[in-house]
Amino acid sequence: MQFSATSAAFILVALSTRGSATDSSDINPWYTCENYNLVNPMLYASCRKDNGSYDDTNINLDKCLTNNDGVLYCVKNGDYSPTCSNCSLTNDVLVCDCKDKSQNKQSTSIDLAQCLTNSNGVLTC
Repeated sequence: MQFSATSAAFILVALSTRGSATDSSDINPWYTCENYNLVNPMLYASCRKDNGSYDDTNINLDKCLTNNDGVLYCVKNGDYSPTCSNCSLTNDVLVCDCKDKSQNKQSTSIDLAQCLTNSNGVLTC
């Protein structure tokens, strides 16, 4: 029984340190970044680094999103912006009017937390 209690304690310690607040690698940027500003297709923010300091960063969302028939998806180098307009950001949701295959505009949205990460103070997709 002693072995089981020791093993359980070790596992709990390992789990509790796995996602520490100072390790921002592959973390949802909406928890570790602030001061977001969208100038389509560029997204600007200040993101926390692993050491706790903040750096200004930006990312071209064309590197992270695509428009497929009027619907936004997370795809590297998707180049969504030529076919989308009137984009706005509300919390972590990007809303745009994107053209479908018939060139009609469709209102679409995507949770950018699915597409972006904060990697040591740098927004990445």
